[in-house]
Amino acid sequence: MDRRNDYGYRVPLFQSKHLNGDERSGSNYRRIPWGRRPAPPRDVAILQERANKLVKYLLVKDQTKIPIKRSDMLRDVIQEYDEYFPEIIERASYTLEKMFRVNLKEIDKQSSLYILISTRESSAGILGTTKDTPKLGLLMVILSVIFMNGNKASEAVIWEVLRKLGLRPGVRHSLFGEVRKLITDEFVKQKYLEYKRVPNSRPPEYEFFWGLRSYHETSKMKVLKFACKVQKKDPKDWAVQYREAVEMEVQAAAVAVAEAEARAEVYSPCL
Repeated sequence: MDRRNDYGYRVPLFQSKHLNGDERSGSNYRRIPWGRRPAPPRDVAILQERANKLVKYLLVKDQTKIPIKRSDMLRDVIQEYDEYFPEIIERASYTLEKMFRVNLKEIDKQSSLYILISTRESSAGILGTTKDTPKLGLLMVILSVIFMNGNKASEAVIWEVLRKLGLRPGVRHSLFGEVRKLITDEFVKQKYLEYKRVPNSRPPEYEFFWGLRSYHETSKMKVLKFACKVQKKDPKDWAVQYREAVEMEVQAAAVAVAEAEARAEVYSPCL
């Protein structure tokens, strides 16, 4: 007998190599000898079905903005068809791009983390939903402070700026809730920011950096223009930052061309 996971997909009672020790030892799983299971025969209809389920799964998971793990996709949706993961995810990516106008991006190859990025251009190219507008503004302020301070900013500098906006640690805000938790926990989990302790600092001091998601959802040029709009200046007034932003734009354009050429060579599955 099969059981169903939280997303309504069947989870067969076998010992998958993708499950952790606690999951494998659960009462719902039979113990079978270690060894690689033979891959099921390749059935295009089944692979497309898994791809369609993966699309739904990704859209639901993305609502939290927390990057999606490859291992979770394998466990919750793809299951015994893990050998066909590249084809299934390619089919899912095609559907996401054509039907929902979002791109599936792997932002961390070592940890196999994925995010969805809207292809619809927003004012800042980040977050992108109406309900997130206040958080978007706060995040863009922090990203601009980091960029304008040499791509890192101490926690003290960040709070100096936020205090000017009426935001203080430990004081609950009507829009953001506990601001410190938002910027050191939520934005960090979502990979918009990195929050690291300064090595050997006594007492402990921390710094903020751009997170991996920020590099994919916005650009240094957009953040620079945001800062210039706030301060009513021209981007070229900051020569160092402007040069760095232009270089990043050139690199991003080259990557986009390479990705487009790669996609053009891939067979486009029928929906």
